[in-house]
This record gives sequence, C-alpha cells and structure tokens, in this order.
Amino acid sequence: MKFVTLVMRNWRSFHGDHRVEFSIDPRKPVTLILGPNGAGKTALLNAFTWALYGEFTDGFASPSQLVNVDAVEMDPSAETWVEITLVHEKDEFRIRRVTDAHRQSAGEYDLTVTKNGERAVEDDIYRILPKALKDLFFFPAETFSTANVLEGSRPGEGSSLNIGQAIRSLLAGDIYDRAIEDLRKAIESEALKPPKNYSDNTVEEARRRYAQAQEELNSAEERRDALPGLLADARDKASKAKKDAERYNPEEIKKWEREYEQRTGRVRQAEVATQRAYGLYLDLARKAHLHFAQSAVYSAISQLDLAEKAGLMPPRIHESVLDKTLKDCRCTLCGEPLSKEANERIKRLRAHVGDARIAVRGMETRSLLVRHATQKDMAVANLRNEIASLASDLGVAGPQQGADMRMLQAVLRTCLDMAERLLANATRELMEFTEAQDVERPPSGQSPVEIAMVRQKSVDVLVAESKGIEGEIEALSAKVGELLSDYTKKSSKSEGHKRKTAAIEILREVKKFFDTARKGLNQFGREDFEKAINATYSDLIAKPYQIHVGEDFGITVRFPGKDEEIPLSQSEKVLVLIAFLGAIARLAPLYEEIARNQQQLKRTGSVDTSRSHGFPVVLDSPTSPLDDEYEADVVNALPRLLPQVVVLVSAKSVAVWEGIAGSVGSANIMELTSRSSSNRTVRWNGKDHTYSAQDEGVAHARTRMTNIS
Repeated sequence: MKFVTLVMRNWRSFHGDHRVEFSIDPRKPVTLILGPNGAGKTALLNAFTWALYGEFTDGFASPSQLVNVDAVEMDPSAETWVEITLVHEKDEFRIRRVTDAHRQSAGEYDLTVTKNGERAVEDDIYRILPKALKDLFFFPAETFSTANVLEGSRPGEGSSLNIGQAIRSLLAGDIYDRAIEDLRKAIESEALKPPKNYSDNTVEEARRRYAQAQEELNSAEERRDALPGLLADARDKASKAKKDAERYNPEEIKKWEREYEQRTGRVRQAEVATQRAYGLYLDLARKAHLHFAQSAVYSAISQLDLAEKAGLMPPRIHESVLDKTLKDCRCTLCGEPLSKEANERIKRLRAHVGDARIAVRGMETRSLLVRHATQKDMAVANLRNEIASLASDLGVAGPQQGADMRMLQAVLRTCLDMAERLLANATRELMEFTEAQDVERPPSGQSPVEIAMVRQKSVDVLVAESKGIEGEIEALSAKVGELLSDYTKKSSKSEGHKRKTAAIEILREVKKFFDTARKGLNQFGREDFEKAINATYSDLIAKPYQIHVGEDFGITVRFPGKDEEIPLSQSEKVLVLIAFLGAIARLAPLYEEIARNQQQLKRTGSVDTSRSHGFPVVLDSPTSPLDDEYEADVVNALPRLLPQVVVLVSAKSVAVWEGIAGSVGSANIMELTSRSSSNRTVRWNGKDHTYSAQDEGVAHARTRMTNIS
C-alpha cells in the first residue's frame, strides 16, 4: 500500500486548495515536507488521520476548529475537506471527508470512499489500515519526545503503544474477541436459565452460586482485556509527566527516583525474607514428627544393641541344634548322653535363644534405624543452619547449637514476625513516600514532580494487577467449573435442566478454544514482531545489538547471548522507536494477506519481513528530540526503513536532509506567511525557495504548500 496524493481545501492554516504528491518510487522512498514552526506540520499529519478515521493524534489542539479562519470570515458556511488517494495491490482508493463551519464543532462530516472509481465503504479502508494502527503509522513530534518503547528498569518505561492490539487488528483478531464476547453472552442468556416458576431450592442455590462465580469470572476477563490499553495510556501519561517534571526540576525528580528505587528495593527484600520464613516454617512443620520419633528410634537402636550383647542376635548357637539335643537327650555336637542337670541347662539356654530369622530381621532393622536417624539428623541440621542464616539476615537471635524442634520453632516464629513487620513497614513507607505532597510547588498549580509521582504510581498499580490477573482468572475458571458440575448434578432429575447445563458446558469449551486461540495469536505475533524489529533495526544501524520483545511487548536491547541491557545513546533510542514503527509497517501487508486467507494460526510465528515490503509511515519531526550530532544518524537511516516514508520537519538542519537527496522522490515546502514571520529562504538542490514571509496585511497566519523537487 502506498499514498499517492493528499488534497486539502481550507484545512486549518491551509487557506484554499493544496496538494501533496507522494513519491511512489521504491528507489526514492522519502517524501520530505519542510515547514517552519507554526506552519501546520501537526495539522498536516492530522489531515491523514481525520480523512482516514475521523480522529486526531494525541495533543492535537482545537479539534473542533478545522475550517480555515480566513475562509470562515469570507464565507460563514465555508467547507473544509481532505482527500487521500492510495493504491493497494491493484486497487486505487479515494477517501474524502468533508465538514463545514457549522458542523465542525459537533464533529459531524460527510465521508465518501471509492474503489477504482466506484462507491465503497469505510470498512474497506479499515481492513487495510485498522484504526488500532493510527498511532503507529501517523506519529506526531510530541510522541517522539515522550514515547519510550524500551522496557527499562522501571515499570513506567515500557511501551506506551498497545502493540498486542495492533497485531490482532492486522490479523483480524477481532473475530476472536467478538466470538468470546458472543459466547459469554450466550452462556448468560435467559434461554439457559431455569424457568422463573422453578421451585427446587437446592437446585436454585447451586445455580445461584454458579451464576455468581461466572459473573466474577466475566468481570476478571473484561478487566484483563482492558488492562493493556489502560497500561499503555498510563505509561504514556507517566512518560509525559516525567518529561514535564524534568523540565521543571530535573534534580528533584532524579532524587525522587533514587529514593523510590531504594524503598521498592526494601519492599522486595522484605518480601523475599517473608517467603523464606514461610517456606522454612512449612518445612519445619513437615519435619515436626522427627522431634517425637527420633527418641523412639534411638531407644529401639539401644534395645537391639543390648540384644546383641546378650547373644540374642545373632544367636551363639542355632535353635535347631538345641531342639535336636533335647529331643534325642544326647548332645548333637559330641554325641554324649545328657544328664538330668545338663538337660535342664539346655532347656534354660533354649529359652534365651530367639528365632534366627527374627534375629536377622532385628539386625536389618537396626541398620535401617541407624541410617534413618543419621539422615534425619542431617535434615534437622540443615534446617537449623537455614533458620540460623535467616535469623542472621533479619538481625534476630539464632538457634543454639543442637537446638531441638521446639527451639527452632520459637526462633522461626520470631523470624516470621520480624519479616512481616519489615514488609509492613517497607510497604507503608513506600506508600507514604509515593503519596507524600511535601515537594516544592511552583507559585500556582500542582507541582510537575508531584504529578509525575502520581502518574508513576498509577503505572505501578496496573503493572502489579497485570501480573496477577491471569492467575486470578485461572482460579475463578476452576471455581466456575466445580460449581457448574455441582449445579449439573443437583439438577439432573430435570431433562430441561440437563439440556441447559450440557449446552453451557459446550459453550464454555468453545469459549476456552477461542481464548486459547487469542493467546496463541498474541504469542505468535510477538515472535514475528521480535524478528521484524531486529531485522528493521539491523537495517537502520550497523551494530551487533539484539532486541528482545517481552510478553507485554516491552523492549530491551542486549548483546547476542547476553541478558544485560545495553545503555543506548539518544539517537539509538530514536532509532529503536523508528524500528519499532517500521516492524509493524513491514508486518502489515503480510498479516493482511494472512488474515484474508484465514491462516492466522498456521503462518504466524514464522513470518519473515524485508525492507522492500511494508506500509508507509508518516513521521512528524522524528529528529526533534536529538542534538545535531545525532540527527544525521537518524536521517541517513530513514531511506532504509520502508518502501514509502513521509517526513515532516523544520528546515533548521536542511543540509543534513540534503545528504539523502538521492532518496527523496518528492520535496515540498510549507510556506508560512504571517505578520510576525521573518523573511527566510531554504536552499534545496542548489536553488533558494521561500520558507517564511512577513506580511502586515495578513490577519491570520496562513500556509501554502509548494513542491520543490
């Protein structure tokens, strides 16, 4: 897909008719638009978003005043319209959105879409450029300064762009969302509820408990689906607030960040100590029987030792020899007949000689008991050492050498109390710190530092909720399954109930399938996106960096095979952001074709992208956050990004842009005329062109679009 032309009439500062022709030459992919500050670069960017979506980028001022002021003064019913022509595959689309001075404040407009000269519908455009991609393909200058796609060490520094939603939009993943929502409604439909006159209290109570659990599950799932968008919005606000705070008092915000990290570190340490204490307490409980069993084990070993000393084990003479001697009244060993006294002595000896098999078992048992006692002594010793280590870390008195289970339990109870107290104190201190309002304020209004603190706290809360929401949903789902089984069992006497509960079971299984499919789509999309952003970044910068995309699409930059993050320069960070946008743009045509062929779960996860394919991006002042020394890095990289790139910039460093003149297929100037402007020219390809002009006779600043290529 490529943009061909953009035509405007009376759009914001553009009085009259204006036309931009975009380069569609893949050898010259850049369309450059130079404009002074105040000429309307952001307005031009929003001409795209308004024409395509009827929406605007964040921070666009006065969205209800679209018609040029001079045009309205000349004609109170003056119209403004924007028409975009684009080609996609073999089709040409025209999108024209029109409003006038009366309807603009209410957000009313007329929309016309044609495909190859014939009427089409808005959805034909949205299938190519889903609304979720607006903030990715049309990127304003303010976002280049505030958006941070790097995950960083703080939760607030993750992506402020909802990439998961964008990827699902490209893959037509909304079919899964709609299917899940329809199934959820079907499960709760009146058709699957018992008749209102049904009077079995036992069944009704089981159904009520199931319905309540299902409602809790639905709420949790809806919250999970909303969290990525809420988190992206919170991160965006936190990032902007941090920028404002740094401009106001950079030392104060840095001091706050350091103390915030120290306090959160203490919370983490206390959490680890508490988990260690609970784990050892559980281990101690499992080994508590040793305290009672060990004395019995040693007593049994002692008794068996005495039996060995008494000659009972092993026996000094086998009982069979004694039995034969008594039977024959003759010594079995020497053959001499027994006297009466000898016979009595042998009888007494026989009474003391146990069964040989029992004696052998006694010896085996003693060996087992000795081994058991030794192992358990070692286990208790290890447990004693671990408790002593925890006590030392917590600063409490540890167990004495050879302490028994009761002593270990007492020490561990003290450790647990101390760990819980430390955790409670650390958590309270962190909360008091984040909620504190003792920072210095400007003369009027809220302190930017305080606003940054509040924004960051909102991000922290949402991050914590995101980490736990899946576990909560799994537990609720299991609970719903158990209560549904109970409801099914208790209502089995009614055929009508049986059919309804069976239908609910089927619907739940189908919903589970779509839930799994949506998760798979996210995971496969993440894998494709990681490959694409690495390929895009390597095209832009010749450094051996590896970009890792996390489960929440947060980004870290590392050396291959290493886990440590790489500290990036400001230009490298902007290049990461541009690669971030380029990766989505390169995936867009491939994902559209996958969605069209309904192969979302067959081909995603192994998609390869290249710089020769991709949808265009429109970038407003991508180098605005950079110093001059870094600007050239970004400018030189842009022609390698995509087959079509539209860039809106000021001419403050036009010489840098002339360095890629061979890649610029269309160069344009937004000529600004106003009372306060200075007379300036811009030199491009050896020629001077009017850039801004002063005119005392102009009531309102106005801009004229001129092609200079």
